[in-house]
Amino acid sequence: MSDTTATEKDGKAKGSLTGLLAAVAVLTVIAGGGGWYMGGMISADQLASAKPSGKEDKPKQGDFESRSIGTVVPLQPIITNLGIPQNTWVRLEASLVAKPGHEIPAAVAASVGDDFLSFLRSVNLMQLQGAAGLAYLRSDLEERARLRSEGAVDRVFISALVVE
Repeated sequence: MSDTTATEKDGKAKGSLTGLLAAVAVLTVIAGGGGWYMGGMISADQLASAKPSGKEDKPKQGDFESRSIGTVVPLQPIITNLGIPQNTWVRLEASLVAKPGHEIPAAVAASVGDDFLSFLRSVNLMQLQGAAGLAYLRSDLEERARLRSEGAVDRVFISALVVE
């Protein structure tokens, strides 16, 4: 009696495994065929829509690459301690980018550097952490530079920032 129940269980087990493998194989063939068909449709659509226009693609007026950049004025490295904690030092190397057609005199650049120094003395270490902290620092420095230069500064490039 135990021999017949063992063969029935083995037969059912073999049959269910075979059925499962057959179902997986059929679904794989259907998925592969559907993918091949859709890939053919997409490539046909791309070929139909890709017409040579004969004229060169020019960047739009608002693109970053198409904007002309003004003169770049490097500032002296700024080394100071932070506001909180006071035993933490920071070194900032930055450059000012003038708007096209504007000049940044050396006196204005020195004034902007002094303003950056006083700003960094009031910064908390937590404000400088991470990519968001660097982005906020750059936007704050750009705002201060625009105010000091009366709008002549377009951007501030931070080339090095070391916190120790």
